[in-house]
Amino acid sequence: MKTVYLVCATGIATSSMLRVKVLDYLESKGIEVEVFQYRVAEMFPERIKADVIVSTTSMPPEIEENFTVVSGLPLLTGIGEDETFEAIAKALTD
Repeated sequence: MKTVYLVCATGIATSSMLRVKVLDYLESKGIEVEVFQYRVAEMFPERIKADVIVSTTSMPPEIEENFTVVSGLPLLTGIGEDETFEAIAKALTD
């Protein structure tokens, strides 16, 4: 099973909103995932086991350089939402 990390500044409110949208979309595409919510301060490269990280905040360079990170902001604003969902699905199916 694939793993998605949802990351925001506090790991509570914004990532919870993303969780609903991401799970609904992936379920509609038949993609089964485990989803975990984190604060950006909890992101240590040696502990990351995600296939994709969806973040609403800036990620440290060592994470951006070594993991697939997709901006979750379009899922909050609705602008560019389709492209964001496609990027998440691609990261999980490649």
